[in-house]
Amino acid sequence: MQDIQKLNEAFRSFNRASDILSSYFSALKREAERLGSELQRKNEELERTLSFLDSVLQSIGEGVIVLDREGKILFLNETACELTGLDLTNSVGKDISDLQINWLLKEQETVIQLNGKKRYITVSVSGVFRESAENIGRIIMIRDVTKRREMEVERERNRRLIAMGEMMATIVHELRNPLCSIELYASMLYRELTDTDLCSLAEGVSTGVQNLNNFLTNMLYFAKPRSPKLSETNLAGLVEEALGMVAPVVSSRGIRVQNRVLSGIIRIDRGLILQVLMNILLNAIQVMQKGGSITIEDEETEDAHIVHITDTGPGIPEDEFDRVFDPFYTTRDGGTGLGLPISLKIMQAHGGSIRIRSEVGKGSRFSLIFPLHRNCSGNGDTISSQFRDKEEAFI
Repeated sequence: MQDIQKLNEAFRSFNRASDILSSYFSALKREAERLGSELQRKNEELERTLSFLDSVLQSIGEGVIVLDREGKILFLNETACELTGLDLTNSVGKDISDLQINWLLKEQETVIQLNGKKRYITVSVSGVFRESAENIGRIIMIRDVTKRREMEVERERNRRLIAMGEMMATIVHELRNPLCSIELYASMLYRELTDTDLCSLAEGVSTGVQNLNNFLTNMLYFAKPRSPKLSETNLAGLVEEALGMVAPVVSSRGIRVQNRVLSGIIRIDRGLILQVLMNILLNAIQVMQKGGSITIEDEETEDAHIVHITDTGPGIPEDEFDRVFDPFYTTRDGGTGLGLPISLKIMQAHGGSIRIRSEVGKGSRFSLIFPLHRNCSGNGDTISSQFRDKEEAFI
């Protein structure tokens, strides 16, 4: 009887222990389910955060490459791929030193060729550290500073132009007064003299003074350009007039001219744009010497009317390309170096710009860009970023 009682007590103890264990198991199961749900929620949050960070890194305008401690690529964005030529998918996991991009780890400004264009790139490299100061990797930031460099070049050019303009204005003012007196006296002598030879000399003096005065007038315009007086102008007629003025020299040098400009009306200062056409045509004629061809054509886009003047001259060498709009810079004997700078100032005064594309041995194309909706304030558009793409196209 006692054995049965002990056995019953043992069963009751077992049942109580089983109930307790079942309760603990249920509690553990509920906790495991809670932790599983929490882990899933945390993973989803982490996934959203990683996706957000990836979107941020892909959206910023700078190239980003993340390396681990051994120099293997953990991450790179699309901008980094564009600037380095790396593949977004296949580059992850590769050692940066095996990719043969030597400039990538040099913290300095570098010039690279990107799609046939010169680009200025700066690179900065910084370490990634744990709270314990342990280095666990590096971040490479790649910046395209081409626009900034072009703005610096343009600012320096403008600074030089202002200084030279002030100097020229003073010189022109001092020279024109005695020139007017010389021309007046030469004209009086011409009227008073009866000797034919002496009259010819007096006339030559007067003509020479007029030519010099015209040159000084160009210099004065360059120093202090006047605002354009706009009027409706037939572009085709204006081009014909410019070609007529250079026709004798074109004929004597055997140069073939093709005028493909369609009749069109644009609002410009007729006299100033005629001066621009003359400057560029004469420049093309002078660089070609004998033979060759000049083609003039126009096109209209949504926001601009463009006149292209193309020659088959020698083209512009690399070391001269950045200086063609600098005043007084010329490679020709007897050249003044004022034609192109004056043309640029006139186009800027119209709110427009000049684009040049050139290839050595094939020739150059000058494009006069007249915005259809513009503010003729005299400032105009800058040309530095436009005329640098000399290798991009040749027409």
